[in-house]
Amino acid sequence: MEETEVIIVGAGPAGLALALSLARFNIHSVILEKDLEITQDPRGVYLTHDAIRILWDLGLGDSLKEIGHEVLTVNFHATSFKNDPFHVMHLSRDDYWQTLPNAILHIQPKLVGRQQDGESVIVQYQDRKEASRKIKGSFLVGADGKKGVVRKHFLEASAGIKQVDSAYRYDGTWVAANLKLTVPTPESHPDFPLWDLGFTPEAVYDLFWPKGWHFCSPPGKPTAAGRFGPYEARFWRHEFAQNDWDDSMDAEKLLWEHITPMVTHSRDSLGRPFPGGEVTYPPDCIHILRCRPYQFTHKVVNKWFDDRTILIGDAAHVFPPFGGQGIASGLRDAHQLAWRIALLQRMPQSDGAFRVNLLKAWARERHEGVKDAATFTRMNGRACNQGDDFFFWLLRNLVRLFNSIPFLPNFPDPIISFETRGYQRVEDGFFLKEYGGGGRLAQVYVESKNQTPVLSDELIKRTGTMMSLLVIVKGNRGNLVAEAQEAVRAINLDKSILSEDSIRVFSPDNSLTTGGGTDAQVYCPTSSHRLTDLGIIVRPGYNGHNYFGRFGAATKFVIVRPDFYTFALANDVEGLVECLGMIRDRLG
Repeated sequence: MEETEVIIVGAGPAGLALALSLARFNIHSVILEKDLEITQDPRGVYLTHDAIRILWDLGLGDSLKEIGHEVLTVNFHATSFKNDPFHVMHLSRDDYWQTLPNAILHIQPKLVGRQQDGESVIVQYQDRKEASRKIKGSFLVGADGKKGVVRKHFLEASAGIKQVDSAYRYDGTWVAANLKLTVPTPESHPDFPLWDLGFTPEAVYDLFWPKGWHFCSPPGKPTAAGRFGPYEARFWRHEFAQNDWDDSMDAEKLLWEHITPMVTHSRDSLGRPFPGGEVTYPPDCIHILRCRPYQFTHKVVNKWFDDRTILIGDAAHVFPPFGGQGIASGLRDAHQLAWRIALLQRMPQSDGAFRVNLLKAWARERHEGVKDAATFTRMNGRACNQGDDFFFWLLRNLVRLFNSIPFLPNFPDPIISFETRGYQRVEDGFFLKEYGGGGRLAQVYVESKNQTPVLSDELIKRTGTMMSLLVIVKGNRGNLVAEAQEAVRAINLDKSILSEDSIRVFSPDNSLTTGGGTDAQVYCPTSSHRLTDLGIIVRPGYNGHNYFGRFGAATKFVIVRPDFYTFALANDVEGLVECLGMIRDRLG
């Protein structure tokens, strides 16, 4: 029998992210996947907010340009994306304090049985030659989609686990299509009328297939559409509501009926009419890769795990196509689960109660995360399905009013509040609520005397331990770092969890070069001017001091989890010692 530490079923985004996250902690995993190749015809194409930060943390940041492009606007139109939008969400600013892009548009074995006994799990599967094989692991993780085997075949009957309605109730049938576009040229389409008006092939493409992501609301069918993948790949996603669907309908015929008016123009981008009347994008330049109906809904499991079998991604929750939260939530599931599994694997002497409590804390946090994601999805879904109704009209005009008056604060963005709050509302999460834990760490560029600018997440990843300890040095703080080192030594945690090597010293004061009482390097925020001089892209709204903006002014110590969330904040050494003691108590 084969053996591994973690068996992952499904090589979709969540399953692959979990395998990479586990590898960071030297945890071996095996992925069971029925398809031999990764799909180039994805079901979800939108990645948003911290999902991009997670991909950077997994070492994929430099590869993102190979799978997608940054989304700078989300546009809300009446009827068609050829009409001017009545509202535009601008995503270029660093409003979420993560320094990275806020959104990108991307591309992207048969199980037979399962046994678990509290100590391990054994999976029986058929390989591609239909030979029966078994593999044993400490955990089985189902990342195999909403109709996957792990939940549908194993957990529904044995543990009563099923997907149920959540905070946002939505059910609808949509036709979803992936299109591959080619660009007409004077050579390939000499009779195309826009050549006589001075249009270039690229100008034609940009006119008929506009940049950004687009929601179109009634009158007409609610629609979500936009480019995805690398710009040069010329992929287009097109989804529209078809709630009267029945199997006698032809999805491709419905697609052509729906999209043809949208790619038929009588004016240019400045509103000037074409002399010859309406012009349609050449149909032979539109190639359908996939077109089929989907039942879109929002549901979440009533229980996230049973013993050593855990669900993530679409196996745990599903979203309608209004907020890019499906794949993003799966990446969050994986990223926040991996370090917990690693912790359990490093503590084989721990009892079953500790494992259950640790996974329950993960499930509580992820339930809150899914609820927040559903709120964002609901807002976009309302605008897409109901249009510029009174609620949305009032909301967007309040935003415009607040943002136009200098002495008023910006209108609160609910996504920013979710980002800042993190899991602080969760009861019994894996953090110390009484010490301000559960918030999300901001990310900026930092540098030291011996370190050129680097993303602050990278410094935490380099500690190599489960937890990291940030020491915030402001001005002359005497022996603050030395006292932190002594507190860590005294608590005597396993060095793979927290050690003196886990300490990172940060300061808003760029004149400091070493930490108080030691020769520890002090990392300071890098200014936008210096980043620009170094040729590093600076997002509008970037401020290096955002890093300290989510801590209280008196905070001197921050214990950080490996998933960007804080475990605890302390204002003095006594508080730090108390927090370290609580880590020890929680780990038994």
